[in-house]
This record gives sequence, C-alpha cells and structure tokens, in this order.
Amino acid sequence: MKIFLLGNSYGGWHSFVNILSLLLIFVLVLAMAYFSTKFIAKIQAGNANYKSNIRIIESYRLGNNKFIAIVKIGGDYYAIALGKEEVTFIDKLDTDGLKLNEEGASQASDGAFGKMDFKDVLSKIKNKKSKDDKDAK
Repeated sequence: MKIFLLGNSYGGWHSFVNILSLLLIFVLVLAMAYFSTKFIAKIQAGNANYKSNIRIIESYRLGNNKFIAIVKIGGDYYAIALGKEEVTFIDKLDTDGLKLNEEGASQASDGAFGKMDFKDVLSKIKNKKSKDDKDAK
C-alpha cells in the first residue's frame, strides 16, 4: 500500500495535476449546484403563478414579524394581518379604492413580499444616513 505524498516517486507534477483535478471537480460541482438551483427556482416560480387563485398583491411591515397584506383570492381582494404564528382576516376590499396596474398588482410593491430594487434601497439608506449626520451637527 503506497501513500501518495508530495515527495513520492511520481514527482511534483503528479501532485499538481491531482490538486488541479480536484479544484476542477469542485468548481464543476459548484456550477452544477448553482444552475440546478436556478432551474428549480424557475420551475417553482412558474408553478406558483400558473393558474394560481391566490396572490399577495402588496404588504406593509407594521413591526417585528407583523405585516398587513392585500391578497387577491379568485377575483376578490382582502386585507389580512400576518403575524409570527397567526393570520387574521381584516376585511374584504373594494377594488375602486385600490391603485392597481394592468396586471392586477399594486404599483407600490415594496413590502416584505414584493420586489424591491437594490438601488432604491441603497439610495434610501444613504439619504437617511446623510440626514442623520446633518441632524447630529
């Protein structure tokens, strides 16, 4: 039984090739994991929206682990409160009072479940920090 170390009879090139092949296999495994995760996410996102009768239109954070959300179930809109361990029905909403775009989702979807643009978040943080600095002076 031979133990392969750097100082064995094969020389340094054999060890270098072994390390390089291990790194290549590691990178391939990482790439496969990344692309398979992206693929599964697309499938799940497609399944969630395809023929879905329930959609979260907009949500707003009220506190730590507490949200109020507008949910579309079928063709009706409802206001619900979401807590850490409970969901509370508030009221059925009239569509005349909602600001909806052509897809039925609200235009201000910057809540916990909506899409947020990173540039907008970063600019809000910078503006808040600069305002705090001015107030401190």
